Amino acid sequence: MSHQLYVFGSNGEGQLGTPAAEIVSTPILISDPPPLAGLRAIRGGDNHTLFLTEEGIVYGVGDNRKGQLSSQLGNAPRLETFKDLNHRASLSAATCESSAYILADKASSRSWIHTEGSGQWGELGRGDEIMNTIAVSGERAPLVDPLPGAAVDFAAGAWHYVAILEDGTVYSWGKARLGQLGEQSSNKVTVPTKIEGIPFKPVKVICGKDFSYFVGDSSIGEHILLGKDKFNVDSGKPQNVKGWKDMGATWHAIFVLFDDGKLAAWGKENMWELLPTGLPLLEKIAVGSDHVLAVTKEGKLISWGWGKHGNCGDLSKIKHEVKNHMVSGFWNEISIPGEIDAIGAGFCTSFVVTK
Repeated sequence: MSHQLYVFGSNGEGQLGTPAAEIVSTPILISDPPPLAGLRAIRGGDNHTLFLTEEGIVYGVGDNRKGQLSSQLGNAPRLETFKDLNHRASLSAATCESSAYILADKASSRSWIHTEGSGQWGELGRGDEIMNTIAVSGERAPLVDPLPGAAVDFAAGAWHYVAILEDGTVYSWGKARLGQLGEQSSNKVTVPTKIEGIPFKPVKVICGKDFSYFVGDSSIGEHILLGKDKFNVDSGKPQNVKGWKDMGATWHAIFVLFDDGKLAAWGKENMWELLPTGLPLLEKIAVGSDHVLAVTKEGKLISWGWGKHGNCGDLSKIKHEVKNHMVSGFWNEISIPGEIDAIGAGFCTSFVVTK
């Protein structure tokens, strides 16, 4: 069965996989996408995008001025079509100006980390001296110290990374000033460092701009947030998230999708309501830096949030009043041909895979 990729949103650096244009508000079909069947993940940085396939191949597109797609392509400031970047990745994530891949070493049951790009907060995980991989001549090796186990989940905030291992231990690096890497960290962490004190075995992590949110087994629903309680992102959380199915975070809020199709959210309502009135039951969600993309149980594609860059689709035909490009209190239904197989959202970007 063939798959297609539709994209819309911010595209000033070609991060949608089509020639650069400031705003793409109507979904357009990508003529030469990466392999889309069984896609593992779609991850977005400030102006670059990563696709991870089920074969472990990472494809990248968009801004490369800081080497965030590949330091070996440092003389190519922008990739406007998806390029094969890595062949051995099991997980991927991206901060504003960097990318990171976890490479599984089955022989030793360890996880190597490969980073690309720029980071003033230790996002590269390569120690205090290396803040840009372009400056490291010929450097293609992963980090020196591997993680002591197989990684099961990996996420990034604006300036930090967090990885969960199979046994529930957690390693992180990057910006730590606001407690997003645990209270034992102060300003920044420049090498992968174990986070202590999580009172249950986490299996999934998502990151906002300056927080890390962990959940345990869905049958119990234990959860914890690391970071300052700005906008009640910690104190506003429910007692548990038993029955969770998926989750995502904007820069300042958390969204949890449950098995029954209901969506919960808490944190900052950044000029738009986190949960529109009368929201239908959902099958899938993808949460960007300041918007939500979702597929309803009936297979319809909807979006809400800050849609200034076209990432919530064409707002000109919405019957509700749209103030300051905010799709708030309602949602925009977006027409896409075909059955929706997967969705992704980044920094004002939206991706839809159909079949």
